[in-house]
Amino acid sequence: MPSATFLNLPQEKQEKLLEAATREFSRRSFNDASINQIIKDAGIPRGSFYMYFADKTDLFRYLMSGYVDQLLSLLEELLIREQGDIFEALLDLFDYVQRRRNEDHLGETGAMLAILGRNAGMQRSTVLEMISPGEIMDRLGRLVNADQLHLEQEQDLRDILAVLLAVSGPLIYNGALPCDTDGTAARAHFKNVLRILRRGMERQTLS
Repeated sequence: MPSATFLNLPQEKQEKLLEAATREFSRRSFNDASINQIIKDAGIPRGSFYMYFADKTDLFRYLMSGYVDQLLSLLEELLIREQGDIFEALLDLFDYVQRRRNEDHLGETGAMLAILGRNAGMQRSTVLEMISPGEIMDRLGRLVNADQLHLEQEQDLRDILAVLLAVSGPLIYNGALPCDTDGTAARAHFKNVLRILRRGMERQTLS
């Protein structure tokens, strides 16, 4: 996480550094990205960078956490549009990242997709672990139509959301990576996974 020194900077200076980092991580993989290039583009001394972030990893994680927050905000919007149907909202999110995966832009979630495209081998947990179950519940729980879910106790909604994102996350991650195919097979696979999760996996027997 950034230091208090960075967080106390004027918003304009914070954004200038983050924009420089976005450009560098979008052009090169994490391993090849250069702090020297980032500070050059941002117009700051090297010593100032280390007053703001511990290292390149620290900066990368902070940058990506901002884009994960954007995806959560998008999922909130999709839940409202789908009247609380979490399964349809997740499929909409998958469609969104697939449509934008080959676009060359850095605005909004485009920056995250560009960075993922440069880091196809990056561990999915690097992105997914930035979302805590508590944050998921706080942001999405009030928007989910609980009447569509089989809830037996108070904790069930929180756990269901955590499971859905844990399963959906890697598939959405893969859907965000640049690809020469139209993504039809990947979408069909994701849709089937959501169908299985919606119906449940235990065979119902007559008593």
